[in-house]
Amino acid sequence: MARLENSEIAALFGEMADLLQIDGGDRHRIAAFRRAARIIEGLPRPAEELLNRGELDSVRGIGSGTVHRVKQMLRRHSCDDLDQLRRKIGPGLREMLKIKGLGPTTVRNIHNRLGVETIDQLEYAAQAGGIESMPRMGTAMVHKILAGVEAYRKRRGKVPLIEAQRVGRRILASLSSLPEVARIELAGSVRRGKAAIGDLDVLVASSDPGPVSSRFQSLPDVEEVLLRGDSRCSVRLRNQQQADLRVLPPQNFGAGLHYFTGSKLHNIELRLRAGRLGLKVSDKGVFTRDEQLIDPCPEEADVFRHLGLPWIPPELRENQGEVEAADRKRLPKLIEAGDLLGDLHMHTTDSDGAGTLREMSERARELGHRYIAITDHSKALRIANGLDEPRLAAQLQRIRRLDAQLDDLQLRSGIEVDILANGELDLDPALLAQLDWVVASVHRWTDQDEATMTKRVIRAIESGVVDCIGHPTGRRPGKRDAYPLNLEAVLAAARQHQVALECNGGPNRMDLGDVDCRKCRERGVAVVLNTDAHAPRHLGRPEFALAMARRGWLEREHVLNAQPWEVIAERRARRLRDHGDSSWRAVPVQVQVPGGAAPDSEGADEDADPDPDPDPDELRAEPSGSEDHAWIDLDPLEIPIETAHTPVDHTPAEPVAAADPVEDVGALRAALTQGPLSEQLRERLSAWLMSAAADPTLERALGEIGENPLQVGFDLLSKPL
Repeated sequence: MARLENSEIAALFGEMADLLQIDGGDRHRIAAFRRAARIIEGLPRPAEELLNRGELDSVRGIGSGTVHRVKQMLRRHSCDDLDQLRRKIGPGLREMLKIKGLGPTTVRNIHNRLGVETIDQLEYAAQAGGIESMPRMGTAMVHKILAGVEAYRKRRGKVPLIEAQRVGRRILASLSSLPEVARIELAGSVRRGKAAIGDLDVLVASSDPGPVSSRFQSLPDVEEVLLRGDSRCSVRLRNQQQADLRVLPPQNFGAGLHYFTGSKLHNIELRLRAGRLGLKVSDKGVFTRDEQLIDPCPEEADVFRHLGLPWIPPELRENQGEVEAADRKRLPKLIEAGDLLGDLHMHTTDSDGAGTLREMSERARELGHRYIAITDHSKALRIANGLDEPRLAAQLQRIRRLDAQLDDLQLRSGIEVDILANGELDLDPALLAQLDWVVASVHRWTDQDEATMTKRVIRAIESGVVDCIGHPTGRRPGKRDAYPLNLEAVLAAARQHQVALECNGGPNRMDLGDVDCRKCRERGVAVVLNTDAHAPRHLGRPEFALAMARRGWLEREHVLNAQPWEVIAERRARRLRDHGDSSWRAVPVQVQVPGGAAPDSEGADEDADPDPDPDPDELRAEPSGSEDHAWIDLDPLEIPIETAHTPVDHTPAEPVAAADPVEDVGALRAALTQGPLSEQLRERLSAWLMSAAADPTLERALGEIGENPLQVGFDLLSKPL
């Protein structure tokens, strides 16, 4: 059976923490669950592997209780504590946690004060004034809740592609071990590579469907059986998806695979074509008009052959002109992983990544990349340890020194610079002009109206130093809609200035989407397929960006990082020449590297509003995970949604640790042990313990004080002032 991924185990611990918080449980136990979630998420190898080797309990921060729960989770995808909490906390309250802006503390307060137990009751309470009358809530919170409810209802029943694939792979692994299974595939929207998935379709070829159906209904991922049958059955999974099993005779498998892959409109178009040819097509094969079987179609290509068409890739089967293109022999030669020559968006330990410059470079060389660009965050994302001008200048020097040592990889300097609220860039353009590659992204102030957001992005495009707009629409499939943006206006500006748009390969982003990728093709705007890697093992995983690009009909010629580096460098040189500011284009900026005085940053964002609380979704690192498809969020500074968005919780949006001047481990240990804790240190400890915010220096200092840093932290906080 396919194993439970680290991220899924971590999610179960996170769910326990949330439900316990709604229940008003012990805050130290809540913090312990959140800490276990973060540690398991960041494990270098699968938890199951470490458990089998007897190494899991030796990981710092994981005790016998956590190991016991992990064993239960691996066996049945839950544990005793979680089962008890789920029975105690109703499904309606659990569902409320999926509303953007609502965390467990807010859900608990609304439930206790107003008796709200469902999404519908939450909406009524907001409309009727009940929530507005609660302490520290107000009109703004009511509007946020109502908007969150509306957005959630639009995506209800949908899960991100990565989640559907994980569950689907486990189902396939469990069923394929049966001797009765001749062939097995995931069909439906998963096979077509859609970003958000509704029902999960599992197709099996077997002459004896009974054992297959029985195994399917008893899988650990199954929460409830909805429809029983040998050749067809349906279940509700623990992630609330519906999964449908269909067992076909092996001789009909190709016809069934085509039929159940869809889409519905694509199938209708093929049936109409079949009718014009005097044929009928179904999941049982190709027939004459009077129902005489011509071919049961054991292979999917047989269906297309009888209709006079070449095989059409599943990603194109949306009735968007693919049948006509196939008929006219004009199907696109879709971009493939082997066409990509490099990766132009990744993060290192210099900001919020988990790999050093050398480690990312070595992994890229192993994968056969010809070039990569290092694009750490800029200073506006303090919580992600973003680079200011001195640190970026120092990194630029280190990149060039390392590049000189690499014979078979072009290592290029870059940055993911924040686009500030007024459209200015977060770093000095004169320094940005010296880099090889600049990605500009929106991470904050995402609630601006369409006109403001569009003007903001276009201003960044027109700066002359930007090569690419990162994750341009801000969407998170199955979790968050795109922010308002006039993409047509952005595309026009991007084409004029030869700025590419990114298709971000993070499975939590997949942004640009498929429709927008096709718009880029039609408008003549280059697309860059990036992994947004935050660790060496993330590199070489472009499949989620590729899914969107292929669904968007992109070919190699439309993808910038499928071209040699010289093409990219020439585009940048031409843009700097034609659109850059002559005041900084020719003269390198003088920036002192760390150790000297920081440059004067006055005026960097004079017209912008005061820095708001960052959107916690934007502060989560992009996909992490092992080579076996485990994708998790590595960013240890994840902030619970309620902390960043609701006035009920007074936890600082950014850990106070960032402001504490004590960073040397020895000095910090002394500050923790000699005399009463300062207010800053108490807040720093609290942020680390209660929000699972990572603070490696603090953790090392606590580890030198006692064997269990978590317990040492609790003991220190419990001491009187």
